[in-house]
Amino acid sequence: MTIIESIFLGLLQGLTEFLPVSSSGHLILAQSLFAIEGNLFFDIVLHMGTLLAVVVVYRNTLWQAIRHPLKDKTVTYVLIASIPTFIIAFIVEFFLPEQLMYDLLPIGFALTIVLLVTSDLLYKKRSTNLSLVAVITTGVVQGLAVFPGLSRSGSTVSTMKLFGVKQSTCATFSFLLSIPVILGATAVETYRYIQSPENIDIVCVIVGVIVAFFSGWVALKTVQRVLKNGKWWLFALYLAIPLTLSLLTM
Repeated sequence: MTIIESIFLGLLQGLTEFLPVSSSGHLILAQSLFAIEGNLFFDIVLHMGTLLAVVVVYRNTLWQAIRHPLKDKTVTYVLIASIPTFIIAFIVEFFLPEQLMYDLLPIGFALTIVLLVTSDLLYKKRSTNLSLVAVITTGVVQGLAVFPGLSRSGSTVSTMKLFGVKQSTCATFSFLLSIPVILGATAVETYRYIQSPENIDIVCVIVGVIVAFFSGWVALKTVQRVLKNGKWWLFALYLAIPLTLSLLTM
């Protein structure tokens, strides 16, 4: 792996992990279009870079939730939502053929577009608080987002918007909900790496992590700003590009 490839993959991971455009879908497209081979150890450290971005951006929210676990239900809701997520992810990971995941890529992009547009059209500014039903439903949807092309952030934020949850709350909860998901993905990839270790240039690793952290930070701030301006549908316009590419190349 070269420095240029590590920068490219760091940007890809950091931006698409949090923008509602599907990181897994973009990774598959990148591997198909540019013949870039994945490296499990590199994937692991890139995930840690994006995880650090979430912790830094939402450090105050996390600290308050940890200090007042009974008063602040954030951590409890994240744990509850993560249960259906991990159940669905486990079933998909171990029981569905890998080729099926590739075949469903265009459908995943199309569903993300539908969710982004629909949630904007139907959203009403009621500033509803997160309910247990909304939390569990969001967890289920996040689990389904294991399918490439179906954006995790896009589907979770859109689901909460359909429940009338305040958009800033949608963003905060969605990104905090990514913490156990990223940790889970890191654990799985670490296990795979131990099974078949690969060599990689440490300089490429450091560069990739730094790029993933800063691009992840930019992506988090971008989503916050777009939701605040009520232009969630703009990401649907962009998704027409990877949708078209997936139809032509996959």
